[in-house]
Amino acid sequence: MENDRRTEQVILAEERREEDSVLRRLDSLGTEKSQALDTFRKETGSAISCQEIWFQRQTIEVIEKHIGQSKENLSDVRRRIAGTEERLLERHRDVRVMEGYVDNLKTDARKVLFDSEQVELDDIAVTRYNHAAIPGRVKKESDHGAKSD
Repeated sequence: MENDRRTEQVILAEERREEDSVLRRLDSLGTEKSQALDTFRKETGSAISCQEIWFQRQTIEVIEKHIGQSKENLSDVRRRIAGTEERLLERHRDVRVMEGYVDNLKTDARKVLFDSEQVELDDIAVTRYNHAAIPGRVKKESDHGAKSD
């Protein structure tokens, strides 16, 4: 599960880089379109042929088409990023659940170990008590027996 989470983190990083690349491309295309529009406006006032106007307009349309494609790419990348973030969050939850489960197992194992050690200590204490108490009781009984005689 930890490996799955790391894999998703790598995928997310790649998708973020791709998003940055598309955003830079969009910014570049926006600048290119602005320059093409400025050129078109400036030359429209001067004497240029219809063919030159048509070519300039075609250039602007091609740039707009690339902008549209880049916006679609950006939308696609962002959709993938959202999916990856969701999977990453799910992997993170899975890891947290497993960590909790392992912690519970460790706690249970410690409790079992503690309980068994406590039983052993109790047995040792009872055994010591019995050994210490028996000689005293025997002595007392022999003392009582000697007085009765």
